[in-house]
Amino acid sequence: MEKIKLKGTYGYKNFISNQEKEILVNWTKKNISNFIQNGEGRGYGILKQFSDSPLKLVNKLRNRIIEIENINEWKEEPYFFDYIGVNTKGGSIHPHTDPNDGDYIHTRYNIILRYPEKGGESIYGDNINKLEENLIWKCIAGKVLHSSKPVIGNKPRITLSLGFLIKE
Repeated sequence: MEKIKLKGTYGYKNFISNQEKEILVNWTKKNISNFIQNGEGRGYGILKQFSDSPLKLVNKLRNRIIEIENINEWKEEPYFFDYIGVNTKGGSIHPHTDPNDGDYIHTRYNIILRYPEKGGESIYGDNINKLEENLIWKCIAGKVLHSSKPVIGNKPRITLSLGFLIKE
């Protein structure tokens, strides 16, 4: 795993193994018809709302980032928790920030499971980042306006988003 600098933030290459990624992608394909639609070409599934969720693997990934990032004082993000988001052709994420809880800052660690051949770039503040599969990147969602560009083509952008409220 290699820590890399992104525009306005950072991430870790090869955070997730191909085997771990395929478990999550296959689960997504099986369950995508039950995801909440959030605009054209955009849907998400809150993992704890599915009886067959791969929560054991998700908790393993969460613990991995807690250890690497040395996260001590945090709470589970209470609105979206951990979810898998899928952007298909034309799908994008609208510009937004997410709610904080007092001095606990909404922070998301986003693991890229699938990345489109074109489009799907992350917009983080005034920065545009082209991402890659198996990468995890840090999004301080409660402080930085963030979104994504539309996906071009048939390969979707699939992201596992781990939700934290981290004490400032």
